[in-house]
Amino acid sequence: MRPLDQCFDVTEEIGTGEPLSQTAWIFAPDDAAEAKNAILCLAGGTYDKRYWHLEVPGHEGYSFGRHLARRGYVVIALDHLGVGGSTDPTASGVVDLQLLAKGDAAVAAQVRARLDDGTLVSGLPALPHLPLIGAGHSMGACLTTMVQAQAGVYDAVALLGYAVDITNVHEEKVTSTALEERVEENEAIFRASTGTALDATSTIVPRERLRPLFHGPDVPEEVIRADDAAESRVPVRAASEVTTPGYVRRYAEAVDVPIFLGFGQVDVSPDAHAEPACYRASSDVTLVVIDGSGHCHNFAGRRQELWNRLASWGDTISSRRRAPVDSLKGDAE
Repeated sequence: MRPLDQCFDVTEEIGTGEPLSQTAWIFAPDDAAEAKNAILCLAGGTYDKRYWHLEVPGHEGYSFGRHLARRGYVVIALDHLGVGGSTDPTASGVVDLQLLAKGDAAVAAQVRARLDDGTLVSGLPALPHLPLIGAGHSMGACLTTMVQAQAGVYDAVALLGYAVDITNVHEEKVTSTALEERVEENEAIFRASTGTALDATSTIVPRERLRPLFHGPDVPEEVIRADDAAESRVPVRAASEVTTPGYVRRYAEAVDVPIFLGFGQVDVSPDAHAEPACYRASSDVTLVVIDGSGHCHNFAGRRQELWNRLASWGDTISSRRRAPVDSLKGDAE
């Protein structure tokens, strides 16, 4: 099963006049007419859509997209703006989480419409009642939370490897109290620690220092090398915001659909079991912690345990077509 290439034009939705598009891979079940759900997957910082489909010679079973398609899911692995094969915004303002969320929300709405009328990808019939789940890992989980809080486009969300009360990932701690000041201070620390110029919009983060967090001891060295080789640029402002503790709290509090929270044994949350309490608008929050896994669950030895738990959870989601919500809309203007 090979992923199908797709591209989504988000120029109109971003509204700055700058041509902008986002690239994606789509995995469809063999019997597409019997599809159970669609799941739109957003990768974390330093990653692109390859996080959901990594091919390593001599090592099978590292494709989340292929695995979920075999479970009856239409899987859309999407690159954020400024990441992977998507457009680098140059005239749309600061490339921050709000800009990325606006693009991701636009794609989610297009996916909804194209599932309805059968134009998502060749060979996939119209699936007008198919539930759409938003899934994200790390920065992608933060963005999935923001998309749902502001646009309400998903029937449920799976948030993997990201915490409302995220551990500060830098050796140097921020000292400011106001959120915007903490972000500015965190960006200065981020640029200094990665050697990123003050005028650079994006950067490549050295992966070597992230290995103890990203991977457990059960990840083969060949897989780690393949993962490192698949690294993508990351927008500096977005990376600085997403690593600021508490940034996503106001959005998490507005999510009122079923939520699946997934963490590794070593991850960015100081207390994974406290995280469900951050989503008080939802009456359905599931928590799974994968023993032995690092932050990048898709490469862990027990990765398929997480994938199967997520798929089984998704099988219980009934479609609830929702009008776009008004909460937090001003943040996306």
